[in-house]
This record gives sequence, structure tokens and C-alpha cells, in this order.
Amino acid sequence: MEKEPTKEFLKNAIAYLSPITKQAGKMALDNWDKIEIEKYKDERDLTTKIEIEIENFLKEKILSKWPEHGFWGEESERINSASAFQWLIDPVDGTKYYVAHAPFFYVHVAMLFKDEPILGLVYNPVSGQLFCASKGNGAYLNNKKILLKSKIPFARAIIDIDSGGVPGRGAKEIEWMLGKLCEIMKKSYRVRMTSGILNIYIATGACDAYIDLGGPKPQDLAARIIIMREAGCKAEYVKTHFGKRLIASREPIFSELKEILLK
Repeated sequence: MEKEPTKEFLKNAIAYLSPITKQAGKMALDNWDKIEIEKYKDERDLTTKIEIEIENFLKEKILSKWPEHGFWGEESERINSASAFQWLIDPVDGTKYYVAHAPFFYVHVAMLFKDEPILGLVYNPVSGQLFCASKGNGAYLNNKKILLKSKIPFARAIIDIDSGGVPGRGAKEIEWMLGKLCEIMKKSYRVRMTSGILNIYIATGACDAYIDLGGPKPQDLAARIIIMREAGCKAEYVKTHFGKRLIASREPIFSELKEILLK
């Protein structure tokens, strides 16, 4: 039976991975003016060659350190899926923005233990901001500890929402999503739909809550979830009529959003 890692192990893992994650971000930044498309997944979703290079770089660094762990990247086949330890990687989260030369992309590295995120790093190579956290050790932005202390009520809250896209969804689900969006808009100060660009900045207070109406995205969200939790938020998937949806916020905003989704 594999045991949950100690706080000391997680601290050492963050120390090992921080410069590696920054190096991965530099690879993305260095190739920003010479992007090559590797493939299109659909009409809008694509993969660049540098993403594959970054994922392979991270895979080599992680599995050379922890060869018994599993690895689940955005762009490659899953490795050792039976392990209780799984590394989830998104080499460039925000590929569409990256390709369009908009500065809204990140490198994601997360460790799961028995399907729960316990370590995460999210690096914005344009701003040079490295968010990191591990279970029980707190959340940090560029080595400075962050902890939310805001008492903003729902009526003054800025809510970041990702619709997750409409194609492929049934009419009833779309109607449900629109209904929830309208109710949140009526009760909150402002709704921003940034497709996940802004949600990591819940940890700094730039927005007050995040809802993913599109459903689970492990590689996109695992690192962010542990960072949000360690920064003082609740971040959980709630089971709605149309599957699991992520809510992240501090209380009492979390409970108010959950009540809206579960109606």
C-alpha cells in the first residue's frame, strides 16, 4: 500500500520542480515568435511542436526522479496508470492564446495521490509568476506565501466562469448552463468569462470565485485546485444534473454558488 507523502517530501519536490517548470516556460517563451503547428484536434483546438517538446522535457525530469510514479500528459500516452501517484502535465495551457500571441498561457505541473491533487505548480512565463502549493505547506507566489483574507460578499464578488464550449451539448444542458449563468450574473457584482485565464488569480484576490461549467479537465485544473485550496479557498467538484462541475471560492461564496448549481 502506497503511503501519502510527507510534507517534507512535498517541499523537496516543489524545490526540485520550480526551476524545471520555469525552464519549461522559457522554452515556450523562446519559441513564441516561431510557432509550428503539430496537429489540429478539431477546428479550433490544436497542438504546437513546442508543447510536445516541453511535455517530453517534463516527463524526463519527473520520471528520472520518480520512475515508479504515473505520468499523464496533455499530449502523450499515459504511463503507469495503476500507481497511486500520478503526475498531470499541461505543457502550454492556453494554446489558442499562445498561437495568437496573447500573453495568457501557463505551464502546469500537478501531482495526484489517489486521484486527489496534493502538489501543483502553475507558471506564467510572460509575467514571470510562479504559483506553487503542496498539501499542508501553503501556497506561494514567487516564494512569498499567499493566504486569502477577503470578506467580500456574493453581491460584490467577481466570478470567473468557463462555459467549456457549446458544441456537442444537448439543448437541455445548454438551457441549464444559460440559466445558471443568468442567476449568477443577477446576484454577483460582475461575471467574467475568461476560459480559465483568470482563475489562478483567485489566490491573489483578482477575482473571488471560479466555476467551470464545462466539466472536469484534469490536466488544466489539478495544479490550480491545490493552489486555490492552500491559499484559503474551497475547490471541489459538485455533482449536478449534467455531471461534475468545479467551484472554487472561499466561504460563504462557495456555498452560495453550490446552491445555485444544485437547484
